[in-house]
Amino acid sequence: MADHYEIANVDDAAAWNQFVNQAPGGSIFSTAGWLDCAGAAAAGRIHRLGYFKNGQLLAVLSGLESRGTGLARFTTPPLTPHGGLLLAPLQAKTPAKPEAEFSRAAQAFIEHLQGQFDYVQLCQAPSMVDVRDFAWAGWETRIRYTYHLEIADEAAMWERLERRTRTVIRKAERDGFVVRPTADIDLFRRQFEMVQQRQEGYAVDAAMVAGFVAGAVRADLAELCLVESAAGAPAAVVAFARASDRDRDHGDEVYAWQAGADPAFNHTGALSLLYWKYLTGSPSTRFDFVGANMPSVAFFKRGFGGNLVPYYVVEGYRSAWVKSARAGRSLLRHWIGR
Repeated sequence: MADHYEIANVDDAAAWNQFVNQAPGGSIFSTAGWLDCAGAAAAGRIHRLGYFKNGQLLAVLSGLESRGTGLARFTTPPLTPHGGLLLAPLQAKTPAKPEAEFSRAAQAFIEHLQGQFDYVQLCQAPSMVDVRDFAWAGWETRIRYTYHLEIADEAAMWERLERRTRTVIRKAERDGFVVRPTADIDLFRRQFEMVQQRQEGYAVDAAMVAGFVAGAVRADLAELCLVESAAGAPAAVVAFARASDRDRDHGDEVYAWQAGADPAFNHTGALSLLYWKYLTGSPSTRFDFVGANMPSVAFFKRGFGGNLVPYYVVEGYRSAWVKSARAGRSLLRHWIGR
């Protein structure tokens, strides 16, 4: 009897999370709880799709459905660093079998998504390095970068810091800056808006970001950390994403998720001190800076001595007409905003 393959929704959150926990590249960003927070913040419909062979779940893919300007879109949810396609771990004598299974799953998902959506954008987990099937299907592929850092050994971490970063951390400590937890979402939003005002051409809805952060904090998937001056003035607030304390199965990694900062404190070392104090106090053993794709951001994050890690974004269109129309609207928005 021939094997039966199908793509269907995975409605059972526990079964979905169990798969994500076992899959290479699985993280909290693909868990049902995180996706629920993302869907609520973005006011869109989350899809948890499974690729089944004879009823056995072999691969999953998550994304947010949204509609506007006449187009149906399916994307990795906003403010979700990565997710994309995850394959079940396979025991094989050679790498050929898992590569073939991944290729078969990727082709099935590509066909499924292009049959239902005009535009698809997926951000793959850093460990998912094979994007050839997407390229072969005519999709665009782009590379992004982040830094990964081992944080279990404080002495080793200090040695890996660039001299400039050690210098500003010591300066901020001498100047009396204090790092502490906070639950003040309004303060985070104000700090986030300060950053947005300085980033020309890249605007994110601060209300949506604050709502997402608040939802993730309530779900015990994120926590806020504040650094303030000796006089009590807030210098920066960072939202760190990590596995729930109740469920460490989804990874021993913490992520620098969202940040806000008062530019008046840019040269004080306060933000570097915040990261240092948080990382040395974290029970996790690995840290992901979540992106190093802008020169100033990459320069700051490089100072902590992490390993540069690439990851991929894939983007597909139902037709060449949709691609041209989307490109035209993007160009028009850019021209109007100049």
